[in-house]
Amino acid sequence: MTYKKLLVNSLAITVAVGLFSTVPTNVKAADLNELQKQQQAIQQQRSAVDNHIDEKDHEVSILERKQQTTAAELESLVKSITETNKKLQKQQQEVAVTNAEVSKLKNEIVVLQKSIDDRLNLLKDRARAIQVNGNGQEYMNVILASDNFSDFIDRATMVSTLVNADKDIMNDQKKDEDALNGKQKQTETKLAGLKKLSTEIALSKNNLESQKSQKDELILAIAAEKDLTQQQKNDLLSQQGELAANEQAIAGNIQAEKNRQAQQQLAAARKASEERAAREAAAQARSKVVTRTETAAATPTPEAPPVSIPSISAGSQTGMFIKPAAGILTSGFSDRTNPVTGQHESHKGQDIAAGGSVPIYAAAGGTVVFSGFGAPGSGYGGYGYVVEVDHGNGYQTLYGHMRAGSLQVVAGQSVSQGQGIGMMGSTGQSTGQHLHFEIHKNGVPVDPSPYI
Repeated sequence: MTYKKLLVNSLAITVAVGLFSTVPTNVKAADLNELQKQQQAIQQQRSAVDNHIDEKDHEVSILERKQQTTAAELESLVKSITETNKKLQKQQQEVAVTNAEVSKLKNEIVVLQKSIDDRLNLLKDRARAIQVNGNGQEYMNVILASDNFSDFIDRATMVSTLVNADKDIMNDQKKDEDALNGKQKQTETKLAGLKKLSTEIALSKNNLESQKSQKDELILAIAAEKDLTQQQKNDLLSQQGELAANEQAIAGNIQAEKNRQAQQQLAAARKASEERAAREAAAQARSKVVTRTETAAATPTPEAPPVSIPSISAGSQTGMFIKPAAGILTSGFSDRTNPVTGQHESHKGQDIAAGGSVPIYAAAGGTVVFSGFGAPGSGYGGYGYVVEVDHGNGYQTLYGHMRAGSLQVVAGQSVSQGQGIGMMGSTGQSTGQHLHFEIHKNGVPVDPSPYI
């Protein structure tokens, strides 16, 4: 191998070591920490706003049920008012009929009263005649003054007739007076009953009308409260949108800062490699000068043996998989703080981030095990839209947070290496567009770096 090729390979190895080393970079580290704190604070605010939105949804549901209940009660009241109005109309008709009967009774009372008055005057006249002519002995004198028995019988019959006539007048007078009192009591009783019933119906109608007014007002109040609650929810949704935009902006700043730090690390690694190569070249040049000084000019210089580069071990899996999507590695296989939950966790794969429409490819050929949304309890919870592929020999790969509606494969389908399976997204527990990529060996997540 020539010196130029050795220098190029040495530079590439140095750069790779610099990119994946765990040596911290102090440049702008404080700024990155501050951005991450701001991101966590906004995530907490979004969580609180989400809770408030759920509360408003619950309040709106309660108000809608109140509206339905109150509307049903109002409908029942309207029916009751209609029935009461019918009763009141019927009662008014009965009052009209009774008033006609009362008028008839009053006319009958007038006639009856006149008959009573006439009889009373007749009895008074008879009483005066008896008083003027004497007492009841006069009737006996009339009988005793008869000339003969036949005359006596005639006179006795006449007296008996007169006495019976007086008795009839008295009986008629008594019957008419009783009838008068009865009709007067009947009229008073019926009028009192009608008056009482009319009052009860009027009170019932008034109560129903009052309840209806109350329900009308309650419906308006519930509608106003519902509108206010909906407006509060809309304000919270607007605030949620602003927080999401701010969080996305901070996530972009964090990514930019990480990219800047990665570029600094790369530049530092390149500079160190160049300096090391320059020192090695200078040392080699000095060695040649010394060698030429110590040997004869005619002696040929033997060619340097080729430099040996360590080869990949037989058990290495380097190159088994291809990188599944274009983008920057933003988080590797390591312990970290979950950007969504804020909890410490073991990150079981790599996060590859990029903007725009970024296709995702199968890292190797195999059979699709799962393709869909990772619902809680499914084993894929939090991954959003996710695809898992089985490659045989104990290897599986997982692709998470894919864009909704972008899945291009189904479970049971065979895929080849590099075949498109979906688009990069931000579904599930995600703070920005990226691909979460995992490699499993015999069911255990492993670091993807040595396999790509």
